[in-house]
Amino acid sequence: MPTEAIAVTPEPSPALSLEVVPDPPAGSVAEIAAGVTGALVGAWNAIRAQHPDVPEAVITMATGGRESARKLAHFEPRRWRLREGDDVHHEVFVTAESLQGGAEEVFSHLLHEAVHAVCEARGVDDCSASQYHNKKFRDAAAELGLRQKGDVSAYFKKKYGFAGTEPTEETAAAYAEQVMALDEAIRATRVPSFFATRTRGDGAGGGVAGDDNAASDYDDQDEDEIPTVKEKEDRNYAKATCGCTPPTVIRVSPRTLSRKNIMCADCTTVFTRDDTA
Repeated sequence: MPTEAIAVTPEPSPALSLEVVPDPPAGSVAEIAAGVTGALVGAWNAIRAQHPDVPEAVITMATGGRESARKLAHFEPRRWRLREGDDVHHEVFVTAESLQGGAEEVFSHLLHEAVHAVCEARGVDDCSASQYHNKKFRDAAAELGLRQKGDVSAYFKKKYGFAGTEPTEETAAAYAEQVMALDEAIRATRVPSFFATRTRGDGAGGGVAGDDNAASDYDDQDEDEIPTVKEKEDRNYAKATCGCTPPTVIRVSPRTLSRKNIMCADCTTVFTRDDTA
């Protein structure tokens, strides 16, 4: 009996299903720090455009660790060396903790560091090793559009000299676009380490740090600007409370309470003096 060969055509295989990997959302969490750094770079370039004497610098932003309790930014000369060649560049570092102060304050720190940078470029000694900012710093700061704060304490002035700066109204208007870009970039702030707040500094802000030793290496400083006698601590402790319910109560020197922001780790509010019994 004859047989026939029958060709069996297999059913076509279904098309492979390729899993679509979505693009990361615009402004993802991973990009937060990069966005802030980019805004800082833009602000630094704007400062240099207004003041050509301000040198180039590597702009970085990260946590300052223990230093962040007292120093929110710094300028360090000749910290970065190119991989090819021997060129070195300055560093301007802004701490992530400083972002809690808002865009205007962050820009103020950046402009403060620009003063140090321009003094470095000109060969001007503007600051001692213990962070006493002298009259040469004051003059350069005025040139870049900074003025002395009116609410600086006598203690701060003795310890840090003319370090307490803020932009003038004209300066704030000139850099309004850069401040707005910073404000848009600051989508998050870093939670400070409560175990790193014990420090001997005075929370002076941009570029200011140091210990309790007096500082002055310059002949052009007035005697009343230079720390002389170490102040005696007030042992009549004051009552201070936080925002917890019920509030936590601590006892602390009134002088320390007026100079330091002591924060509660539970409610993240600053302890304030409570004169009730």
